[in-house]
Amino acid sequence: MSFRVKLPVLLGIISFLFFFIHFLLAEFTFTHWQNPKGENTLNFNLVGIYSSFVFSLLTGFLTYYFLGFLYQYILHLIAHIQDNELPKDIRNLNKESEEYKIYKSVRFTLLQGDESLGEEQFENKFDWKTNQAASVNKQIPDIHIPKIHGFDVSVFPSVMRYAGADYIRIVRAKDGIFGILAGHMEPGILESSEKVFIHGIVSSFGDGLFSTEEILEKLKIALHQFTFLKLKISAFGIQYKEDKMSFLHYMDMPIFQFSEHGIQVIEGSGDDHWYPNHKHPLSIADGIEIGDYLVWASDRTLTQFGLTSFEIMEEFVDYLLDLRPSSSRQMLLAIAKKMSALGAERNLSNPMEKLSILVVRRNK
Repeated sequence: MSFRVKLPVLLGIISFLFFFIHFLLAEFTFTHWQNPKGENTLNFNLVGIYSSFVFSLLTGFLTYYFLGFLYQYILHLIAHIQDNELPKDIRNLNKESEEYKIYKSVRFTLLQGDESLGEEQFENKFDWKTNQAASVNKQIPDIHIPKIHGFDVSVFPSVMRYAGADYIRIVRAKDGIFGILAGHMEPGILESSEKVFIHGIVSSFGDGLFSTEEILEKLKIALHQFTFLKLKISAFGIQYKEDKMSFLHYMDMPIFQFSEHGIQVIEGSGDDHWYPNHKHPLSIADGIEIGDYLVWASDRTLTQFGLTSFEIMEEFVDYLLDLRPSSSRQMLLAIAKKMSALGAERNLSNPMEKLSILVVRRNK
């Protein structure tokens, strides 16, 4: 039997004993304190009131004692959990020392974050989670696309504060361009936290410090240090002097290559998301010619429009080939326009709300 059940049962038994004693006391006084004429020598009403008052005080005192004991037990349990979360060198400090108290206070204030906006202030739990996810997303700066010789890049959205956007970054490599798109099927606190983690990894690569393959290998090693759950990710590197693309692609939505010859689909290893325990060899796609467009879109596109990747390709093949855009921005605007039209056909109020798109055009 749990402590939660034992406490009220114990208080109930004690209360029963008090009132049973009260009953016996009343019977005793009624039987023995009478004169020969059968008249009461005591005011039994006062006896009942006084004894009830005494027993109520005893019951209240015991309840107060048990609740105080329970409160101290919970505080002790919380302190024990918090102590176990602290680094070993801090746990070894004197718990009464100023350094220990300051470190413990600061650490758990940061972990708890700003909880002044409680879940009850939102209409439902989803709104609360979305708000918290957006708060985490604010730690990621807006997308800055560096000028990289030989490549033209456009992204949507360029603002990372919205919780529904995938993480997108473009980095200048020593021998070309590196890019990444990552996210979940649904926005949430976990996804936003993982995007912050990935941003830290990508930021450590610097600007032009490593080759594309070195960046991809470093990314793989870093991702394997953390257990990502259902993370959709696509990372790529294209060299200036080669028509090949090295990439990691773990999504349902393939990479689309638009060229003068039509649309081709570039797929990854077959996994629909990143599995921490799997090996992740680099894939190679060749034939990335000058003037070709590479387009990445988040997996949310599939659920948003209720289409397969093949059906999406069919929707765009004639439309884009007839349009013949001359820059990544024109390509991005054309895709957004077509997506909006598809959304209108399905009565979607804001079809671009959950979508993230990355367009890379090779110029030289």
